[in-house]
Amino acid sequence: MRSARTSLIAAVSLLLFTGAPTVGNSAEPDQQMDVAREMIKVLEAYAVYKMGQYDLAFERYQALAEAGSQQGMYNLANMYAAGQGTAQSNSKAFKWYLRAAEAGDKLSMYEVAKAYEAGTGTQADPQLASHWRERAAIAD
Repeated sequence: MRSARTSLIAAVSLLLFTGAPTVGNSAEPDQQMDVAREMIKVLEAYAVYKMGQYDLAFERYQALAEAGSQQGMYNLANMYAAGQGTAQSNSKAFKWYLRAAEAGDKLSMYEVAKAYEAGTGTQADPQLASHWRERAAIAD
């Protein structure tokens, strides 16, 4: 599993540092490097998760989420929902799904819609469920 993680990180690094085309203004390379760093951190957290080290994966996703990563927020919410690496908490899962949804994450928008529909981790609200389902349908 460790070699798979290393290979994945190496492939992403190689693509981003040598083969990724740049377009636009001079600020874009810095933004691309930030995106590359975040991608690597997400991949490392995923690799740890797949190895069954849920406590460590939770810590890594939490750091990503708190730094504003939509993928980190979504995966942290999933871990709260499943009780992996932390105590199960529908309300904390909903909090992170909502933050990711508000940041534009389509999968999180669907999760928020489902939560409002069923009242999971929040008060049931059919209007908000409809709102988030519609936002998810038109999201990129």
